[in-house]
Amino acid sequence: MARKSILTQLNKVFISITLLVIIIASIFAFTSQKMLVASNAILRADLPLEMAIESMNSTLKAMQTNAALYLLGYEDQKQQYQVNLALLQSTKQTISHQKLLTNNEQINAFYQVNQLSNAINQQYQTLIFDVYSPEDEKAAKQIAANLLENNAKPLEKIIDFRAQDEIKGSQESSDEEELRYDDIPAIHYYLQLVDEAGDMQNALASYLLNDKNAKQEFDENGEAFVKWLTLLEPLEQDEDEVADITHIKQLFEQLLDGGYQLFNLYNPESLASATHAFNQLKQTHIADIEQQMSVLLNSTSNQVVSQLEDLKSTNIGSIILLALFAMITIILLISLSFYTKRTIYLPIEKLAKSVDALRLGERNIQFIHNDDELGDVFKNVEKFQHDLRQLDALQKNEAQYKLQLELERDKLQQALNTLQQAQKKLINSEKMASLGALVAGISHEINTPIGIAVTISSTFESRVKEFVTQARTGQLNLSDLEMFEQESLEGLVIMQKALNRAAELIHSFKQVAIDQSSNQRRSFLLDEMLNEVFNTLKHQIKRSTYTVSIDCPADIMMDSFPGPFGQVITNLFNNAIIHGFDGAQTGDISVKVYLEENDKIKLQFNDNGIGIPVSHIDKIFDPFFTTKLGQGGSGLGMNIVYNIVNNILGGDISVTSHNGTTFTLIIPIIAPK
Repeated sequence: MARKSILTQLNKVFISITLLVIIIASIFAFTSQKMLVASNAILRADLPLEMAIESMNSTLKAMQTNAALYLLGYEDQKQQYQVNLALLQSTKQTISHQKLLTNNEQINAFYQVNQLSNAINQQYQTLIFDVYSPEDEKAAKQIAANLLENNAKPLEKIIDFRAQDEIKGSQESSDEEELRYDDIPAIHYYLQLVDEAGDMQNALASYLLNDKNAKQEFDENGEAFVKWLTLLEPLEQDEDEVADITHIKQLFEQLLDGGYQLFNLYNPESLASATHAFNQLKQTHIADIEQQMSVLLNSTSNQVVSQLEDLKSTNIGSIILLALFAMITIILLISLSFYTKRTIYLPIEKLAKSVDALRLGERNIQFIHNDDELGDVFKNVEKFQHDLRQLDALQKNEAQYKLQLELERDKLQQALNTLQQAQKKLINSEKMASLGALVAGISHEINTPIGIAVTISSTFESRVKEFVTQARTGQLNLSDLEMFEQESLEGLVIMQKALNRAAELIHSFKQVAIDQSSNQRRSFLLDEMLNEVFNTLKHQIKRSTYTVSIDCPADIMMDSFPGPFGQVITNLFNNAIIHGFDGAQTGDISVKVYLEENDKIKLQFNDNGIGIPVSHIDKIFDPFFTTKLGQGGSGLGMNIVYNIVNNILGGDISVTSHNGTTFTLIIPIIAPK
């Protein structure tokens, strides 16, 4: 019997399919030719005009967007506006030169669009681009930032230092006259200087927010600063005090000069004026030009619809022809299906059943096959059946080895569970140690304002006794009464500020301690939580020159776990002090928060310390990994941070090290359930 080739049978199928393709291609060629003749009218007449109008419409909208973005501070949009203006002029010239306007309605609408676009361009130039400059606004903001960093902060720092020195001296002094006429007035004047310097900073910020009274407030605060400094100078006679007063004058003069430079450079009202002009244009000229563009588009669309009606009749004829040949094609495909099933599908189905039986464990299948390519496959499957018999014997031996491996796995799992329990105990110990350090630091920090209040109250007590004695003996006169009143009020002001500071520290400690001792979920303002945590940590760097800066929007309301979040910030802070600065004399820590998409925030915790070696970057979050073993490092701090961020807060954390170390946290505003 001659060998039957499946390839020969498939060739028959392919020849049949090829014939069908040729027939259908002929139909499409015929209908395409008919449609091409009908569509040439659209392509040569109305379509170029419609495309040009759409281009003009999109260009006008782009110009409007350029002006809007320019008002939002994007300087490059002015140049992009000129590019779009040139494109608009080019499109209008194309319409005119190619004579694409075919009726009076289109001509009148195009004329109105041309006139309105020229008027809009003129007003954009004179009322927006010539009035407001984002570069001047950015320069003014940069001046304000430089004044804050280089003048205002150092000024407040040196004044606060001198005030603390005076408070310390008043606590140690036993000379009542010096305390009354030197120390207490000096403390009062220094505190007034701090307030006036802070008000000058606020005035600069208010000016950038278009506060019309900010400039006057800046001048008044500057005059008040000079007044208090004049009263203070006669009281400061030591060499160090005189030098600090001179430095305070220099910083104040620089702050004053920088403020006037900002006022001369930028006027916030220019942005409001340009924005008002932009809104007026949207309500008048832009609305008119959109109406005229709509008229142009409708006129052109009506002509296109007319041409499409001509194509409709051609399509109907094509559909009838395609339906006829589709019926013929279905009949041919049914015939091909029966032929393919008998010659190919049934042998393959039989082979598949045999393979399923082998998979289910049958090993005595009888294979009957033809002398063709599928027959060769049957022979190979028959050989495979013989190989499976040998494989079954090997599997019995494998089962015994598998049982032994499972016993060893159970032992290893038990050891792993024991290790995880020990790790949890160490993590809890680390958290309690952090809370204990918080209690000790806050207790030390509260001593300063409480000490000030005690000193003032003691002085006030002795002064009251003296006043009562004078009153009883009849030696009290009007000048003594006025002096007693002035000294009492000044002492009470200082005592009130000291007690308010103590209350603030206690409130921060209370909230942070409650949060860190529990994992309760609540809503909280992110900037307030960060300030409370850092208030409890400042005692660690009080006697050093380390600085901490927080840059966080004031309106981010979190629905999360403040306790674990605060633990993350505390551990990152301790990591920077112990590992980042490593005993260095100076160091800067900054925390910056940005709003991200999908209701998330990005928090960057950065220090300018020695950084992390490349070989340690991938191990930084591993448990028990530390370079300070036995020197204050447990190896669990960063592992706790990683687990809290990923498992509790539902976020992600990464670390980079270049000129210091930066930890980046991506955390959802609403923590997962």
